[in-house]
Amino acid sequence: MAKKVVLVFLFLCLSSLIAFSGGQKEQKKVVTGEKVVLTVWADSFFTPKWQGRQGPVLDAIWRDFEAKENVKLELQLVPYPDFQAKLLTALAAGNPPDLAIADQYWLASMAKTGGVQEIGEYWPEEERKDFFDWSVEGVTVNGKTYGIWYTTDARVLYYRKDILKKDGFIEPPKTWDELYNYAKKMTYGDQYGMGMVLTGEGGMCTLLIDYWSLGGELVDSQGKPAFNSGKNRDALIKVMDFDKILYDEKLIPGDSVTYLSENDMNPRIFAGGYAMFFGGGWQIGNIQDNMLPKEAAQWDIVIRPLPPGGKLTSLAGGFDLNVFTSDPVKKDKAVKFIRHLSNPVNGAKFAAASRGLPVRKSTYQTDSFFSTDPYMIKYGEVLPFAGTRPNSIIYPIISDSVMKALGEYLSGEKSAEQAIADAEKRVLTQME
Repeated sequence: MAKKVVLVFLFLCLSSLIAFSGGQKEQKKVVTGEKVVLTVWADSFFTPKWQGRQGPVLDAIWRDFEAKENVKLELQLVPYPDFQAKLLTALAAGNPPDLAIADQYWLASMAKTGGVQEIGEYWPEEERKDFFDWSVEGVTVNGKTYGIWYTTDARVLYYRKDILKKDGFIEPPKTWDELYNYAKKMTYGDQYGMGMVLTGEGGMCTLLIDYWSLGGELVDSQGKPAFNSGKNRDALIKVMDFDKILYDEKLIPGDSVTYLSENDMNPRIFAGGYAMFFGGGWQIGNIQDNMLPKEAAQWDIVIRPLPPGGKLTSLAGGFDLNVFTSDPVKKDKAVKFIRHLSNPVNGAKFAAASRGLPVRKSTYQTDSFFSTDPYMIKYGEVLPFAGTRPNSIIYPIISDSVMKALGEYLSGEKSAEQAIADAEKRVLTQME
């Protein structure tokens, strides 16, 4: 049944293929010794075309590889909102790029097409060991390695040190009870005690951390939705109940239900409208870029407060480097390129410039920035506890359905139990 989900999606996407070719189809086989041309698909954020600090950094990294490996990198920019559909459509038509920089949670759907290349034999075991375990698991489907995790983030609790001190708190909250009490005391005037995203993929990432902390799983070993059964349903109800308390008591803004991404909170963050918020690793850079240094320095981070009986956890998002060409010469060069991008030096340069986090453990001990910056040191301590969204072709359906269920419960339209049951029905219907 899950296969039908991919087939239907690919059929709907196929019409967009015309005039968008990345092109392995009908290419002549590369002869060793010739300059190798590799087509690369990526959102501009990950390329030398980005009009920001990482653009020049990436330009030097890409040009260095071209010179050393006798390669020409032909870039095709694909805006993120269109990327997944275009890539799956190209894979269905047998005409994908040679490689792409793709969102991690798309991998299961790409692997299902058979078009993404397994690269395990090209990736040395010693090199692989330097990556966080979850980042290796995140590029693995059915025991096969389909890429290298490029850059990441981690969701944590941000808090204002000055506001906590003013309101009588010595240290940040460590439990849900403390978080609630802190938020209640620090909500006054135009200031909210807490900020969080309650819909879209950003909302799902926020929810998953507490859900995982309580031992919840989204998908069972057979690839079917599991969130409406046993301990998983109990965990999801507890998370939704806690979110509803914060929402009903107006400890978080009412418009949080319209936020699709953590970035939607930024205007209120910069204006001093939050004492605390659940945010991503890149947001400390946003704060430093958009607030006065004295004000920005008041923000600090800590791993998310624990629910009763919960375990320490976070969520690592990020993007993979995936290879699609099966030509042996081009595949060899493509894997060398993604290893070049993700090596400790280049990976750290890109992460620092783009406000991301490196995926290699050694970077947090050896790099001059990531081993000394106080925020990066803390992120390096959080990342070992991180989890990743499941490599399942039904994950996007589950994410949409669970977020709809949360919205129905927050609005009072349905009970948590009914909203979750209806979410499961939606997933199962779309799997048929």
